[in-house]
Amino acid sequence: MSSSSTRPAADLKVGAVAWATAAQVWPLLAVAGVLLAAALALKAHSGDPVPAEMAWVLVAKPSALGLAASFALHESAHVLVLKRIRTVTHITIERTALRTSVIPHGAMTTRQTATVALAGPAACLAVGGLLRLSGLDEALSWWYLAHIVFLVPLFGDGKTLWRCAREAFPGRGIPPAAGIGSD
Repeated sequence: MSSSSTRPAADLKVGAVAWATAAQVWPLLAVAGVLLAAALALKAHSGDPVPAEMAWVLVAKPSALGLAASFALHESAHVLVLKRIRTVTHITIERTALRTSVIPHGAMTTRQTATVALAGPAACLAVGGLLRLSGLDEALSWWYLAHIVFLVPLFGDGKTLWRCAREAFPGRGIPPAAGIGSD
């Protein structure tokens, strides 16, 4: 499965990006929904709340509010920042079997590029931190806090930040990161 859609930056709705990202895991969400519906039907029939609570806590909540919502926030944050950069004319939403990415078209400074790369993980870290520190949902917070891993240069955001650091500080001895090469 692979698809892409390019739109003018001004016309791209953040909700469309969030929906495209969440739709990426639709089979998981469908299974979670069916399981939760079956557990709720069992609760209505027998009065036993345990299966419904287990279906929610172990499957539906982590897949919908953890996995899908955290990645939707991550990609939406990139788009929110990109839409504020006047020299970004178009944004492509690219979906493959394992990921959803936003690809800007137009010119950006090194600082703007780094800001866009940081926006996705930073938004998730902020939500994860709020969930954890407020005590609202510590288990769910880890789905958001885990987005810090995307700052490692093995992933797109981390590779971009590494490249920006090398451009911003030439000759400072910042070595190429593994897997980045000369891009």
